[in-house]
Amino acid sequence: MKINELYNQKDINNEGLVEYPVRDIKAKVYINGTKVFFFELVNNQQCYRLYSIINKRSLFL
Repeated sequence: MKINELYNQKDINNEGLVEYPVRDIKAKVYINGTKVFFFELVNNQQCYRLYSIINKRSLFL
């Protein structure tokens, strides 16, 4: 997956990403192994733009 690319829910599921429940941010957060992926809904509300990937340990600090 690449930063600033658009993905639909099927693409995200095919990558094996598991949604992580979050509060206080307007992002969809998905975890896969040691990586955390942050997505935002784009205008058509059917695609997600990947805007950040961080290490899982950084999310829980």
